[in-house]
Amino acid sequence: MKLLFQKYKVLIVLALGITIVFFGFKYFSKKKPEKKITEENKNVFTVPEDVIRRHPLTYVGLKEVSQFEELALPGRITYDPESMAKVGSQVEARIKKVLVKEGDRVSQGSPLAILSSIQLGEVEAAYVKARASLDALKMQADRAKELFEMKVTSAKEYEFATMQYKTAKTEVETTRIKLDNYGLTPSEIEGIERGIYVSSNLILRSPINGEVTERKAILGQQVTRNEELFTIANLSHLWVLLDVYEKDLGGVREGAQATIYPLGDEHSSVQILGKVGYVGTVLDNVKRTAKLRIMVSNKGNKLKPGQTVTAKVAGLVVSTGGGKRKMIPVEAVHEIEGKSFVFVPHGEGSFEAVNVVVGDTIEDDVIILGGLPDGAEVVSKGSFVLKSEFMKF
Repeated sequence: MKLLFQKYKVLIVLALGITIVFFGFKYFSKKKPEKKITEENKNVFTVPEDVIRRHPLTYVGLKEVSQFEELALPGRITYDPESMAKVGSQVEARIKKVLVKEGDRVSQGSPLAILSSIQLGEVEAAYVKARASLDALKMQADRAKELFEMKVTSAKEYEFATMQYKTAKTEVETTRIKLDNYGLTPSEIEGIERGIYVSSNLILRSPINGEVTERKAILGQQVTRNEELFTIANLSHLWVLLDVYEKDLGGVREGAQATIYPLGDEHSSVQILGKVGYVGTVLDNVKRTAKLRIMVSNKGNKLKPGQTVTAKVAGLVVSTGGGKRKMIPVEAVHEIEGKSFVFVPHGEGSFEAVNVVVGDTIEDDVIILGGLPDGAEVVSKGSFVLKSEFMKF
């Protein structure tokens, strides 16, 4: 009987062992796939509800647009009006001497030509005479004031002397303004006042630093008032003018980057970058185009006023008729450890950081080359908050 009991005891222990092994195997076999799922979703994270409430999120889908390429347009190089000057005589005169030629570099105040003007000589003589008269009348006015205060002369005599002095002073000031308008420098006018500079000669001077790009002055030439004799320009900054059709204007913005290169040679090594400074608001009634002005820095003088060039401007594009491109807003893409990520919602405050391949940026959108399936939604506005939460994991 005792032996039979021991046999049953052994059987019970074996049964318990087999049961423990069986259920243990089932338990660990179930846990293994769960571990695998966790590894596959390591980029999935949860954001607290209060964070989402404080920072509302906007969801956007992939936007498909047609394939485009930048539109190349012919343009013309012209002066920047803020960096150029037209120089001419302010009085009728004859050119006695020309001091510069085209291509010469000049500084502000540099003499360009010497002119002889009878009219200027007359104004100079009138200024000298007016100055002398002013000095005499000032003495008379001062003397009349003293006598009036001593009750030697009448108020009428004192007022008459004072009026004569004020009239002479006005004449001197008016004549000086004429000399200044004719182009005489303050030192030259002071010389006339001291009686050491009385001449009918007029020196034309450059009003800016730059280069003589045009000379019309000829020795012995008789010139009229405001006749243009020289063009001085600072060629370090120029404009490129383009005619843009009405239908293409919508994609251009001030500040957009532009590339300038020789006419028709897009692959030339001579390429200059510029920026759109102005988008015309008035259309040509016939051509239905508006002016587009590009500002360029002309280091090395590679560009010449009057030159025809080709320009490509960001936003000026034309459809190629090819396939579609997928795009999302730039603010939806974030760089993390050298890779580009977007955040895809999984519901109930859960999000996944998805690695994507990006292409060019066009205005406020970026091209997605891979990583997102069709129909996927990503977080746009507020995605910077998700980036902060993701970096905590």
